[in-house]
Amino acid sequence: MTSGEHEPAITQINLGERSRIAGRDYYEGRIPDSIKVYLATTASDRLDEEAIDNERLFYYRFGVDVQRAVREQVIALKRQHGLTDTECRWLHRSGQFPITREGAKLEPDRLVPAAGWFYAAIQALFFGSSLLMINFSGMPSWKQLLGSVAVTGLWFGSMWATNRLFLAPWRRVKSLRL
Repeated sequence: MTSGEHEPAITQINLGERSRIAGRDYYEGRIPDSIKVYLATTASDRLDEEAIDNERLFYYRFGVDVQRAVREQVIALKRQHGLTDTECRWLHRSGQFPITREGAKLEPDRLVPAAGWFYAAIQALFFGSSLLMINFSGMPSWKQLLGSVAVTGLWFGSMWATNRLFLAPWRRVKSLRL
């Protein structure tokens, strides 16, 4: 090749499907298959910074769509108290972490655990009486067993939901010592 001839510009791009040998200009990009893969493989600090600027990423992580100033408050509270994304979502659902257009704050509410214990007592009365009715009925034993298993499964499922929505968020906020 003489000094007057130019080589053609070649750019290689690796999208992660297979390994390639780098030639000259080589760019490797990470293109995840879904948002879940991106969230699972990206550092939390980087996700926090991107969530402040990207409202769709923030909505996917926290389940609420707010303006940039409020997004900054949510990320600051998350970092200050060492909360995870899942904890932030459950705290928001329970009313312990209200995120509105005006701002975000962690505020413990004593009515939330009281409502949780009230619902637990109502469920105990309902499901307990249902179990008694099933077990003292004149049905064959296999039907009693089937009914008891079904009612017990529903009882545990409803108690799990009550715990996740009312009792566990209260314990988490209480442990933060606000």
